[in-house]
Amino acid sequence: MRLFTSKGYHLSSLSPLAKLVYSLFLVFTAVGLWTSWEIYATRIGGSLDGPSGTPSVAERYVAGSRADEATTSSDGPALDLPPEPGMEAAGAPVEDVKGPWILDVFHQHTFSVSVVFLILAHLFMLTRLHAVTAGVVIGVAGVSALAHVLAPPLIHASDGGWLWLMPVSGALMGVSWTAMVLWSALAMWFRVGARQGSRPNGAAADAS
Repeated sequence: MRLFTSKGYHLSSLSPLAKLVYSLFLVFTAVGLWTSWEIYATRIGGSLDGPSGTPSVAERYVAGSRADEATTSSDGPALDLPPEPGMEAAGAPVEDVKGPWILDVFHQHTFSVSVVFLILAHLFMLTRLHAVTAGVVIGVAGVSALAHVLAPPLIHASDGGWLWLMPVSGALMGVSWTAMVLWSALAMWFRVGARQGSRPNGAAADAS
């Protein structure tokens, strides 16, 4: 924390590796902000108390509105789930019922995955791997995670045209994130990759 609170410190002084991590986090956050805006525009709109059944703050949150009646029943609250396979063939109207559900999941994953990536990348940087090696692993981990989060809305918007993105991004994310987890754990407990003559963190802390 001394680095961040020291007088005269500026983001431009960060190492290229740290800038890569923070840049990927900012991209994640920017996408998350877009999902927030999209949810607000489609679910709430700009009206406080519009006509019944139209997007508004009252329709979204006030009890007794049509939205409230549609999500509750005598058996308890109804869950907003994607349609089951074959329901269109059974005579149900064909409509974009998956879209809102995908947007909700996309919104949640954008923020949650970005935070986990930020923490894991910080731990991985502390292993003091060569900057190029660490940069490649972190870059693949961040880009693949972002692509995996983006895959569902892209597949939905393209009507299945981006199906390949889900398994490809998932495989790259799984390999790179697993590598960061394992190497960080080995470095922490077994000093793997530590330079000769370097003191353990505990000794450095005692000396300070």
